[in-house]
Amino acid sequence: MSELGALGVTGLPVLVVEHPLGGERPESIARRAEQAVEQLASLIPT
Repeated sequence: MSELGALGVTGLPVLVVEHPLGGERPESIARRAEQAVEQLASLIPT
């Protein structure tokens, strides 16, 4: 997050996807995608 601070951009929501994705099994990629969707849903104001 220090990159955002250096650019003067703070307070933005950040979605984190675990890496690396290359060479992972489809089941692992699907799990990470589900986690990313859950994160995204929690970042969207209702």
